Amino acid sequence: MNHWSTHQLTEFFAAVCSPQDERSAITVAVERAAEVLEAEVGAVLRGDRVEVARGVDRDLLDGALPSGPASQLSLPGLDDLNIWSARFGAEPRGSLLVARAGEPLDPEERQLLQAMAQTLGLALDNIALLTAERRLREEREREAAERLALVQSLREARHDSLTGLPTRVLFLEILAQKLCEPAPTSVLFVDLDRFKAVNDSLGHRAGDDLLGHVAARIRDCLRPVDTGARIGGDEFAVLLDDTGPEHAVPVAWRLIEALRRPFRIAGRDVFIGASIGIAAGTTGFDADDLLGNADVAMYRAKKDGPGKVVVFEPAMHAEALARLTLTADLKHALAADQFRLLYQPLIHLDSGRATGVEALIRWARPGSGSPAAAFAPPAGFVPPAGFLPLAEENGMITDIGRWVLRTAGAQAAEWRRVFPELTLNVNVSGRQLTDPQFAADVERTLTDTGLPAAAITLELTESVLMSDPRTAVACLADLRDLGVGLAIDDFGTGYSSLSYLQRLPVDELKIDRAFISRAEPTAADLAVIRTVVELARTLKLRTVVEGVETGEQHAAMRELGCDHGQGYHLCRPLAPENIPAAFAQPLVV
Repeated sequence: MNHWSTHQLTEFFAAVCSPQDERSAITVAVERAAEVLEAEVGAVLRGDRVEVARGVDRDLLDGALPSGPASQLSLPGLDDLNIWSARFGAEPRGSLLVARAGEPLDPEERQLLQAMAQTLGLALDNIALLTAERRLREEREREAAERLALVQSLREARHDSLTGLPTRVLFLEILAQKLCEPAPTSVLFVDLDRFKAVNDSLGHRAGDDLLGHVAARIRDCLRPVDTGARIGGDEFAVLLDDTGPEHAVPVAWRLIEALRRPFRIAGRDVFIGASIGIAAGTTGFDADDLLGNADVAMYRAKKDGPGKVVVFEPAMHAEALARLTLTADLKHALAADQFRLLYQPLIHLDSGRATGVEALIRWARPGSGSPAAAFAPPAGFVPPAGFLPLAEENGMITDIGRWVLRTAGAQAAEWRRVFPELTLNVNVSGRQLTDPQFAADVERTLTDTGLPAAAITLELTESVLMSDPRTAVACLADLRDLGVGLAIDDFGTGYSSLSYLQRLPVDELKIDRAFISRAEPTAADLAVIRTVVELARTLKLRTVVEGVETGEQHAAMRELGCDHGQGYHLCRPLAPENIPAAFAQPLVV
C-alpha cells in the first residue's frame, strides 16, 4: 500500500466529521479505514460488542472475535485474517478494528490505524458537543415559542380575535370591578336570531364576516363607558355602566333595531335579528351570577319569539333549573330505554276500517308515575309537547327520530305479516329533514325491516316545509327517490304558498284539528275544509283530517269527501299489542 500522509488523515477527519450523528460517523470511519488499509473487514467495537461492521455480518463477526488478545480471525468463506485494533477516546470508549488476508499490518499501517482511531474519537467528541448545543438551542427555542404561545393565548383569552371585543373572561373581570361600586350595573345578553341559517347557507367565512359587522353595530349603540363583548358563538354581552333595568330596556331595543337592518355579506343582503335578556345588579352581586341571570332572561325572550327583550325575574331561576334537569334526563332517556311508541290508527272514513297507523312517541320518565297499558295518554308518560321542543333545540331530536323510525319500522313489518296493506306514518322534525344522514337512515330502515318504501309515509309540519321551501324541495327529492310517501302535517296552520305546495313532492295532506275544534263544525269551518279537500283532489293528494272527536264531526268529514281521519271518536292511540285487534274489524260505522 501507499505510505500514509497528513493529507490522508485530513480527508479521513473531514469525512468522519461530516455526519451529525455518532452512528453515521462511525460507519464512515469503518468504511474509510478498511478502504485505506485494504482490509476485507472493518468494525468498531463498544465494550465487547460489535457496533458497526463492514465486509461481514455484524452478528457473525461478533461471535467470531476472540475473547482475548489475538492476531488471527477465522470467518466462513474467508481465509484466516490478520486483525489489529486501536482504541479511541480520552477514556477507552471503543476500538477501531480492521482485518485483512495476507500480510499483517506493518508498523506504519498500525500507526495510521491508531491515528484514525484518535481522529474518530475527536470527531465523536465534537459531534457529542454539537448535539448537546443543538439540543440546548432547540430547548430554548421551544421554551421561547411556548412563552410566546402563552402570551398569545392569554391575549386571545381576553380579546376575541374575530371581532376585537373582550371575551367572556375579560368581560367578567370588568363586570366584577363594576359590581364593587354602589352604582347599578345592567348586563344585556344578546343572542342572534337566524345566524345558523346564514352560516349554513353562505359558509363559515361569511358567518365570521357577519359577526364582525354585528360587533361594529353593537359598539355604535354604546357609550364610551359601556362594554361590549363576544361571549361565544353568536352570543354577545353588553355592560351598561351606572344603568338600572328601566334605562337598559331602551338600549336593548336600540340594539335590536340596529341588528334588524340588512347586512351586506358575500355580495348579498342578509337579514338576522336578536333576542336580548337583561339583568341588573349592584354592590355584592357576583359577576357570573349576573351574566347567568341575563342569559336566563334571554332564553325566555327566545321562547317568546325572535326580536324580543325580557328583564330577568327571580322566578325564572326555577324554570331554568327545571329545564336543566329535563335536559339531563332527556340525554339519559334514550340510553336507558325510557321511550315508548303508541300507535294511532288512520281510519278510512267510508268503511270505518283502519288502514295504517301513526307512530306517537311518549317518554316514560322516572318519577312521572307508572305507565298504564292499553290506551293513551297513559299516566306517567310525558307527552311529546313536554320534551320534543327541547330535543329539537339541543339537537337530540336526530337520535330520537332515528330510534322512532327504526322501532316503528320493525313493528310495522311484523304487523304486515298478518295485515299486508298496513301503512306506517312517522313524524319528522326540521332538524331531521336537513340532516345529511336522514335519507340514508330511511333507506337503512327499509333494508333492515324488509318494508316496501310505499308502506312508510313521513309527516312534516307545514311550518317546517314553508320556512325554507327551496331547501325543503331539495331534501324531499332524496326521500322521494327512495319511494316513501310524504305528508304535510297540521296543514292550514302555517303560511303555505300554493305555488310551493305544487312543487313539493307530497302525497298526503293532514288537515289540522283546529278546523273542526267545535263539536259541531260551523259553515265557515266546513267551507275551509271543503276548499282543502278540493285542492287535494286537484293535486291528486290523499286527505287525513285530525281531531275527529264526535260522531257529528265524523259524519261531516265523510260528507265533505275526506279520505281518512284520526281522533278519539275513531280510535285512541293504542299500545302495540292492541293494534292487531283494531285491524280485525271496522272500528266505527
